[in-house]
Amino acid sequence: MISENKKIYKKFSDDLLAVTQEGLSNTVHQFFNKEAKINVVAPFNEIIGGKELLEKLFNPMLYAFPNLYRRTDILFGGIINEEEWVTGSGHYVGTFAKDWMGIPANNKLTYLRFGEFHRMQNGQAVETYLFFDLIDLLRQIGKWPLLTKSLGDERFIPGPITSDGIILEAQNSEETKTSLVMVEEMLRNLHTKEQYWRKYWHPNMMWYGPSGYGSYIGVDGFARFQLPYESVFDPYRKSSTTMTCEKGSKLDLAVKGHFARFAEGNFVASGGWPSHGGHLCKEWLGIEAKGQQFTCRISDWWRREGNKLVENWVFVDLVDMLKQLDYDVFKAVDIEILFEDN
Repeated sequence: MISENKKIYKKFSDDLLAVTQEGLSNTVHQFFNKEAKINVVAPFNEIIGGKELLEKLFNPMLYAFPNLYRRTDILFGGIINEEEWVTGSGHYVGTFAKDWMGIPANNKLTYLRFGEFHRMQNGQAVETYLFFDLIDLLRQIGKWPLLTKSLGDERFIPGPITSDGIILEAQNSEETKTSLVMVEEMLRNLHTKEQYWRKYWHPNMMWYGPSGYGSYIGVDGFARFQLPYESVFDPYRKSSTTMTCEKGSKLDLAVKGHFARFAEGNFVASGGWPSHGGHLCKEWLGIEAKGQQFTCRISDWWRREGNKLVENWVFVDLVDMLKQLDYDVFKAVDIEILFEDN
């Protein structure tokens, strides 16, 4: 059945290669259950069903980007806890011709990076997580919203070097297992003083991060982000691999953990809503540390090659995270977010 769900998801993606108002409506209603719980990065947050998704997200997007289309670089599926999931990542592309949600148009070709997960039942998505890099959109229109420069490199983020991210055929089960085990072992070693995570990565690995964190080449390059990030948390934190906060505490209840983590062939996908959290004990992105609690909505896609991880595509809902730290990225660049039906 997972292959059938991938075919359904592939059709959804293909239908968005040429977007029209009527076609968009049909595509969305076919793919999403009318009562689907759709979680979207801030400022959208939660949407119920395809009708509301069209009204709040896709119709205004098509109005703002009249020649909109979607290019998908990664697409595969998996099963976790006997639930079938499909996932994908790539870009929505078009001319930013009219304002979107109050974000001013610049009438230029624009790439809106996306990543998504869908839990499937009876041929439709019933639970969805949609990630967009809205800070990168602001960067592209010349409105950098953060207090500091990006930590890494800010450029267009490509798909897999091997151009094999769309997986429709069944994959070797042992290869799939190897990929998942490698990622899980790497994650368990991510926050270690000895940096044991290094051995899992190719020396020339690529880490494609969200705008604000930027992208890095090489293990040492990635360490320029990872090590400072690890240091911003106080000792009481929670993630999928670590829990040092008190059980039943506000932080414990706030961090829901990963909604899915699965592999297919050489690719692995994982997402958390939120996946981890803690308290800010050191300045981060220009935000003064006052012990504020914050959590992070995150998604990852990895590509393994042999016994090393080679590429990692990452989304972090920084708009939501920074809002928890009392910083509004849109107000910082004099943008008032508006939700209007077009």
